[in-house]
Amino acid sequence: MLVKVKKRVIKFEKSIPFLRIFSALFVTILAASFHKIRPDVLIIIAAYLLSAYLELACADFMKNNISKYNYYNVSLDLAFITGVVLITGGSASACWPFYMAVAVAFAFNKKDYSGLVASLMSVVFYLSAIYYSEGSLKDVPLDFIAALFLVTPLITFLIYRDKQAAFRITTVDTLTKAYNLGYFRECLDRAVKNHESTGEPVSLLFIDVDNFKTVNDTYGHMRGDQVLKAVGQAILLAIRKQDMVFRYGGDEFAVILHNSSREEALRVAERISKNVNRSVDGMTTFMKVTVSVGVAVLDEDLTDNKMLLEAADKALYEAKKQGKNRVAIYSDTKPDRLKNPLRK
Repeated sequence: MLVKVKKRVIKFEKSIPFLRIFSALFVTILAASFHKIRPDVLIIIAAYLLSAYLELACADFMKNNISKYNYYNVSLDLAFITGVVLITGGSASACWPFYMAVAVAFAFNKKDYSGLVASLMSVVFYLSAIYYSEGSLKDVPLDFIAALFLVTPLITFLIYRDKQAAFRITTVDTLTKAYNLGYFRECLDRAVKNHESTGEPVSLLFIDVDNFKTVNDTYGHMRGDQVLKAVGQAILLAIRKQDMVFRYGGDEFAVILHNSSREEALRVAERISKNVNRSVDGMTTFMKVTVSVGVAVLDEDLTDNKMLLEAADKALYEAKKQGKNRVAIYSDTKPDRLKNPLRK
């Protein structure tokens, strides 16, 4: 449910510049009607209108060239609300709840605890405006401060918690606690695009549990699930902090290694294989559970998602072909055979 609502909010974002223009014009006309026009507020409204126009005319340029673009936008909204507060009575204005609306909306549509930052920004904007307008803060309503420091952080926390829960439900495999296949495609696309823009090396590991069908046939599917869970945990414990593990399907896993050279990818792959051997030891009495690992590195020979996937798959096939329980890495012509197979 939360994911569907968020998609609607993202679609609504396209109409935000028009909404800003309408709001600015409406406030200007309203202020003029009640003879509340102030030069300082007119400057704020003019800047707000200009920003909305620029967002319509060159949105991509602004997003790519303005650092912290989201905070730039929320600052504009808070500045506009501050202008509204100034022309509607300053500390006596009843428009201060609009600050809360901006903070909560920002928390819902952005990551982490951004709503808390927006709340603090709201307090700074509001108090600065009141002091600038009235020369003191003695008339600042306490309910405003209480609402921003108590209600808004609570709402932000609840939104963050729900977003995290929705993220886990849609992206994490319940058995192995690795990410799922759908999220793998999204993360791989992101990693490849990052490589293209920054040159940061990316490696991909395909990991397959050797003879897993025999495990299921001999010990039953419940034990097979226990083995898969243990393998998933062993892989998670063997990777680095920036790496990501996915259940690719059945008894196969994938690992995206960020900022990983060929040598580093090999070290991680071998560490995974050894860690699996230790972790699953004893779960199957009459056979040893091992994994085969195929490694591919995004470089001048493998330049896109499809080529990287095919290379990792070929490397995994080579590891299986060599006798399983080992690592093979793809080179430009054929998978390299490592010095020694991993010991059984």
